[in-house]
Amino acid sequence: MDMNELTNWPEYTRIFAGIYALVPPPIIVPLFLGVMAGRSRSDQTGAALVASLSFLIVMLVFVFFGTSVLGVFGISLPAFRLAGGFLLLLIALDMMRSNPLAEEAVKDEGKSGGSALVLGIVPLTIPVLAGPGAISAVVLFAADHDVSSHRVLVGVVICVVALTVLLTLLAAAALARFFTPSVALVFNKVMGLIIAAIAFEFIMDGIAGHFPSLGTIHGQWIAPLVPQVLTSFS
Repeated sequence: MDMNELTNWPEYTRIFAGIYALVPPPIIVPLFLGVMAGRSRSDQTGAALVASLSFLIVMLVFVFFGTSVLGVFGISLPAFRLAGGFLLLLIALDMMRSNPLAEEAVKDEGKSGGSALVLGIVPLTIPVLAGPGAISAVVLFAADHDVSSHRVLVGVVICVVALTVLLTLLAAAALARFFTPSVALVFNKVMGLIIAAIAFEFIMDGIAGHFPSLGTIHGQWIAPLVPQVLTSFS
């Protein structure tokens, strides 16, 4: 192991900040509370544990095998971003249509711990926590130095991020009981709209990644037409 890597704390602090910025609480907390609404506290805790552990495993895989994993399946990051965006959009629409006043029915469905644990993986881990942005960032961070000690330390940073995510979700689960049905109704509508906007960002970034020439076409053909169209209506 290269001992010089152990003294480069500013770099690994920067890596922590960069990865954590891609899994911010304003995004994961409303999504967590939305998909886990009406479920028992044990289900919420289990989903938080599964989400954090799944995030840790996925990120560690991409730290050590990132460049080859996507190549094996022939999946590009833009395609992954598109799929994640559509999934988030469906979740957002479901949140905006939800009716907390029918909470008892949701509770009956939520008694199955298995389904709640699955939600810890999809959509909490994928595509939100271990999304295209986090995956691409981890692959790039791990490739900064071609030494095993650097990858190990990046793995340690990811462990700290996963612990932070776990504590954030557990705190959200503890505070969820203070949400009345009326508050939950407003919360779901607003947060669903925000998540829908994030989903569209994912989708547009995925389209731009697949068709980079669209930006050029927009600049060369569409933009010059705008003044002409405005003039025709004046």
